[in-house]
Amino acid sequence: MITIVETIRAVSDMIEQFFGEAPTSKDITKGFDRPCTYVQPTGIETERSGGLRHDTYSLQIIRFAERRGMGYQELLKYQGMLTDALENPVFVSESFALYPENVSFELRRDEMVLLCEFSVQNIQELPEDDAGVETMETLNLRRKD
Repeated sequence: MITIVETIRAVSDMIEQFFGEAPTSKDITKGFDRPCTYVQPTGIETERSGGLRHDTYSLQIIRFAERRGMGYQELLKYQGMLTDALENPVFVSESFALYPENVSFELRRDEMVLLCEFSVQNIQELPEDDAGVETMETLNLRRKD
């Protein structure tokens, strides 16, 4: 099953591919060097319907620019690049892609931060819980014999 972990890795790979640097994995509360990027989940909803699992992930990309005059221009450029990147599918594997929805941006000039939030839906077929167990129909047929 493809989980939030694989989804975050795929978004991180996309960022590295488009922007030439991987998001940092250092804990944001421990301090960080600017410029840098973080990817984090902000919400996870899971439901099961029949033989399908439907996960909706809300993700946030945070870009910290350098605290200087050109930092804001860097954020605007980064926002444009993210807009272009998120119009395309995010490939988790060769055969599985996620399509970003509800993409929104917030620029905070005083903090030199760009926030990008979006959601993706992950719908997968669940493995059979009772694989190898005889079905009731088969049991009824044997019982009649």
